[in-house]
Amino acid sequence: MPATPRPATCRRHCTPIQERRGSYMAHAGDMTAFYGAWVGREEEIVSDLTAALGARRRDALAPLVDAAMDHVATLYEHKASLADRDVVAALDQRWLNPLERTFLWAWGWRPALVFRFVDGSGIGPRQRRELEDLRAATAAAEKEVDREVAAVQESLAGPRVLEALRQRRQHPRNGVQADEAVAAVGQSLRVLLAAGDALRERTVRGVVGVLAPDAEQAGAFFAAMLRFHLGVHRAGRAWSSGHGGGRRGL
Repeated sequence: MPATPRPATCRRHCTPIQERRGSYMAHAGDMTAFYGAWVGREEEIVSDLTAALGARRRDALAPLVDAAMDHVATLYEHKASLADRDVVAALDQRWLNPLERTFLWAWGWRPALVFRFVDGSGIGPRQRRELEDLRAATAAAEKEVDREVAAVQESLAGPRVLEALRQRRQHPRNGVQADEAVAAVGQSLRVLLAAGDALRERTVRGVVGVLAPDAEQAGAFFAAMLRFHLGVHRAGRAWSSGHGGGRRGL
C-alpha cells in the first residue's frame, strides 16, 4: 500500500521545530475550548450563588460553595495536564484575552488578590486574625515564587544555554545539547507553574476555610471573586472584538 502523505506543511520533511509547533497549537486549541466551557460553567455558578444569597437560602449555599471551589480547582488540574504535555503552551496561555493577561503573575492571577473579595462586615475577631495570618503567609510565599521565577529567567541567559544555542546555530543538524539545555529550563518552569497554581488554590481554600462556618460569608466571597473574573473576561473580549480580534480568553 502507498504511504499516507503527510500534511502539506510537512510533505517533504518535518523538522523537530515544525512538529513541536503543530503539537503546541493543538494543545493550545484544546485549552481554549476547555476554557470557553469553563467560563460558561462559571456564569451558571455565579447566577446560582446570587439567587441563593438574595433569598438567604443557607441550605443551598453550602453545596454551591463546594461547587465553586471544585470549579476553581478544575482549571488548575487542566492547566497541569496541559503542562505535562506541552509546557510552552501552558505558559503562553493563548486562551486568555489581552485584558486578562494584564493580571498574570507566575502564569495566573496573584494569590493575594482574593483577600479583596472578603466582606469585612460581619467578620469576627478570630476570623480577622486568621485572615491576616493567611495574608502574611501568602505574601511570603509570593516572594519566594518571585525569587524562583527570577532565577529561572537568569538561567535562560546562562552560559550553558547560550553556548548550546550558539552550537546549534553553527551545527544545526546536531541540536541535542541545545534541546537538553532548553528542556532543563522548561522543567524548571513547569515546576514553577505548578507552584504558582498550588499557591492560588491553597489561598482560596484557606479563605473559604476561615469563612466556611458562615455559608453566607463563603458564598458572598465566591460570588464577588467569580463576578470580578467574569467582568474582566467580558471587558477583555469586548476590547479584543473592537480592535480586530486578538487572543481569546482567562
